[in-house]
Amino acid sequence: MVVLKLNSIIMKTIKYLLILFIGMICSCKEEVAKPLDSDKGAPANISGILVENLPGAAKITYRLPVDEKLLYVKAECMINGKLTEVKASAYTNEMLIEGFGKTGEQEVKIYAVSQSEKASEPLIVKVNPLTPPYENTFKSFDLRPTFGGANVSFENPGEANLVIEILAQNDAGEWKTAETYYTKKADGIFSARGFDPVKRKFAVYVRDRWNNYSDTLTKELVPIFEKELDKKKFQEIHLPTDQYSAFSWNMPYLWDGIIVNNTNIDKPGFHTSPNGEWPQWFTFSLGVKAKLSRFKFWQRGSWVAFTDRNIKKFEIWGSNNPAQDGSWDSWTKLMDGESVKPSGLPMGQQSPEDLALVGAGEEFVFPENIPDVKYIRIKVLQTWSGAKSFYVMQVGFWGAEL
Repeated sequence: MVVLKLNSIIMKTIKYLLILFIGMICSCKEEVAKPLDSDKGAPANISGILVENLPGAAKITYRLPVDEKLLYVKAECMINGKLTEVKASAYTNEMLIEGFGKTGEQEVKIYAVSQSEKASEPLIVKVNPLTPPYENTFKSFDLRPTFGGANVSFENPGEANLVIEILAQNDAGEWKTAETYYTKKADGIFSARGFDPVKRKFAVYVRDRWNNYSDTLTKELVPIFEKELDKKKFQEIHLPTDQYSAFSWNMPYLWDGIIVNNTNIDKPGFHTSPNGEWPQWFTFSLGVKAKLSRFKFWQRGSWVAFTDRNIKKFEIWGSNNPAQDGSWDSWTKLMDGESVKPSGLPMGQQSPEDLALVGAGEEFVFPENIPDVKYIRIKVLQTWSGAKSFYVMQVGFWGAEL
């Protein structure tokens, strides 16, 4: 009897607790689903509006209402033919509206929105965005011929996210994209290559991330023919402060046309004194004035590839009238260069890819906007081993003789 009574009490207790638990769940569900301000209406709108007009944008600052119902502030306007919505939380008093594709007065509607998504009556604000960045960039375009194609220089002072496209007309008269360039740089130059040196129409335009498109600049251009400059015209020049040769490895070996790499057979290159200090430089003439496109140098191969006195970091400078005192006032830097080992292996270890590069020569492309030059000065900043002298086996320059 005692056991039966005890079981009955336990069952009643469990039943009571179950009913209580279910009631709590139902109560919670109803409370969560109910909007916090369901019966309180829309919040008051903002006030004290100030507008700062910017390139392709407008910054709006304001005073927030003292209203506990406010969740966020919303602005609506037409940008590029589409209704655009910008939101700002109740914890800030400003918003930035971007993407206007033109100047002139634009209408913005501003709403205060409650926690239950009830919006106030719209407040109409007039903004006058300045010239958008893509339009200013288009005005800066310079489209001109380059080696094997066309290049474009541009300015983008606001560092806006832009897409610039170069088009080329094919033999059927159809326009095809030749190069697409994504940039946020303040200025730059880029090229579309792969075209024969015959007259062809090229075009360029720019668009922004809101798909606002500029006009199109079109020009008929003849791509520049590129060739390797004749090494027989190169001439050794000695200026004060230049490095001189050592061990009978003289400068003219740099353009003798003999390339011997990755074997035990060696031939002289240009070698400087082992007691030098960094940096070190040497000078020579190309024999002609040229617009340069590419440069190659061949290092000493076999077991010393990417080690010992092979050049690692360097600069190339150009001039048309070198100062005879050996100073740098008459020189213009054309490029910075660094030898890079494909495998990344420690010094003294070479992969097949490393040796293949040594045999082919390491190539460097000159920037588009360098001046035409006749004289070259190579300044060596560092060797692979850090030795106080350097050697190099062969050099080659490509471009157009003028």
